[in-house]
Amino acid sequence: MLVKQIDGRYFWTLVIVAGVALLNGGCTIARWYTGVPLRGDPAVLVKGESTKSDVLELFGPPTQITHQTDGDAFIYAYDRWNYSSLTVAEPITGQRVFTYTRGFNNRDRLVVLFDYFGIVRGVAVEHETQQMPPL
Repeated sequence: MLVKQIDGRYFWTLVIVAGVALLNGGCTIARWYTGVPLRGDPAVLVKGESTKSDVLELFGPPTQITHQTDGDAFIYAYDRWNYSSLTVAEPITGQRVFTYTRGFNNRDRLVVLFDYFGIVRGVAVEHETQQMPPL
């Protein structure tokens, strides 16, 4: 007979060891946000009428200020990065057997261009963080 009878205690020990070996791994969930969400509505800004002080009052301090040849630009940025990972590893050597990774990176950007006198001459906005799918 090729199949031997296995003692019950020995069998359950093997099952537990195999289960621990298969379940040895890790799961990682990370969320990384930089900047702050846009506080106001960019549609309120009127080209040729709104000023730097109006923009600062509505949105607060910008993430970045750039000086250009024909005026300044305020840049507001908000980045969201969501990441999850599942790794299954061999328990003795730690060698990875399987890894699954999923990540999303979305951002909001607002750029306000000013002339030499501090009057708004252009507004560009990009909203992507509303479209962030769940992990």
